[in-house]
Amino acid sequence: GMLAFLALHAVSEYCRLERKPPVTAGLVAANTLIYLRRPGFVDAMLPTLDQVWFNPDLILKHKDLKRLVLSAFYHIGEPHLFYNMLSLSWKGIQLENSMGSVEFASMVTALVVMSQGITLLLAKSLLVFFDYERPYYNEYAVGFSGVLFGMKVILNSQSDNYAYVHGLLVPARFAAWAELILIQMFVPGVSFLGHL
Repeated sequence: GMLAFLALHAVSEYCRLERKPPVTAGLVAANTLIYLRRPGFVDAMLPTLDQVWFNPDLILKHKDLKRLVLSAFYHIGEPHLFYNMLSLSWKGIQLENSMGSVEFASMVTALVVMSQGITLLLAKSLLVFFDYERPYYNEYAVGFSGVLFGMKVILNSQSDNYAYVHGLLVPARFAAWAELILIQMFVPGVSFLGHL
């Protein structure tokens, strides 16, 4: 049911736009297709969720770099996909229309690499410097949230305005931090390092 609502929302928003952002639309479509694993030819080309979970131990021990990148494009359920794609639509449309499609695509690529790389570096650092293995070094995570938090920081970094974060009014430049704290408090099992 949520996917039908997502499709309806995405199509109606896209049609209303004066300038159609192709990279944002492509990212929403790619994430959704990966989740649905349809049609058959796509299913045969894509690794399974078990093969792409972001897990620092597996990435470093087995040099499994596909996990480093592909895990950002997989989601564990309809609510996870739905929330992330609504967020991507809202942020992506604003950013792509203001910076252009080529620069936006470059930014998204950099955010995927940076968010995944920083998460890996933080998990390894916690292990090496503090011998803190659980839960971060052996954590299994997927999703586009790290990129979305990066987009939120970029959108709000220069703003002197206020933003609503799940009903709380906060200075816009601190919106990502407020959302990070609220998600950790109210959504059990989410990746703290992945969002950070």
